Amino acid sequence: MMRVKTVLTLALLVFGAAQADEAQFPSKPIHFVIPGAAGSAPDLRARAIAPKLALALGQPVIVDNRPGALGSIAAREVARAAPDGHTLIMNGSLLLMNDLLKPDPSFAGMRAFAPVTSVSAAPVILAVSATLPARTLAELIQVARTAPGKTSYASAGPGSMQQLVATAFEQAAGISLLEVPYKSQAQEIPDLISGQIATSMAYYPVLAPHLKSGRVRALAVASQQRLAVLPDLPTLAEAGFPGIEGKGWMGVMVPLGTPEPIIRRLHKELALILKSPEIVEQWNAGGGELGGNTPEEFGAYIREEYERWGKRLRELGIKSN
Repeated sequence: MMRVKTVLTLALLVFGAAQADEAQFPSKPIHFVIPGAAGSAPDLRARAIAPKLALALGQPVIVDNRPGALGSIAAREVARAAPDGHTLIMNGSLLLMNDLLKPDPSFAGMRAFAPVTSVSAAPVILAVSATLPARTLAELIQVARTAPGKTSYASAGPGSMQQLVATAFEQAAGISLLEVPYKSQAQEIPDLISGQIATSMAYYPVLAPHLKSGRVRALAVASQQRLAVLPDLPTLAEAGFPGIEGKGWMGVMVPLGTPEPIIRRLHKELALILKSPEIVEQWNAGGGELGGNTPEEFGAYIREEYERWGKRLRELGIKSN
């Protein structure tokens, strides 16, 4: 009988603590850490969400850019933060690839976080500088064949979605490209415009203004369907290279150990924000897929991605440099 009373007492204490956590949250500004530079895809998404989240939570939401190392710089910082819901990270495919390529016994990587909700996903677009004499994928292949290993492409480094798409394309087309790693897509764009970098495997929000100005050309998209915002742009499959797909995705996560009531509160507010007309219009116009799934659904998706890309990396023979 005494043991039963003790168990019940402990259960009530845990329940009461959870209620207290939820009631007191948030009690200070929220730090939203982004594994990318200002102007990168995760940064643009975060800055669209932050003001609305601040309004919903009644506290400032500070966007903090921490680019580099396939997201691990930002991830390590957030993993050390107190698991109280006041530090968020925009995690995604970058850190997942880093986990697969560079497993570190001292750091749990993506497993150091609890999922809250997905935010957005978008396919990679194969784009070239307007200074390059290539207006189609066939012409790009011809350029690459005239100078093997010298036609450059920008990527976020080993295991990045850009490298995965480029490597698959190289193998399928029988060409050799020169990879040039950048810390973020925002940093590579000036070099793409100037012609210092010949090609890029980038996302529409980053490329959009330069596609419209004509300084950059889009040749194909690595997805099953064409993008609604670029209906004339063929998929890689339509251009003769089926099976090459690459989608970058991102979502909000918190340090592992964050109380479930706080995770539920964050999910509730973020899901509402992602359904707002402004965000829906912005995401659609930016060629992105809308997020908002539950923490359980987001967690299941992450596990599926680990399995899928682990297999794909082995097939392509991509290893950490």
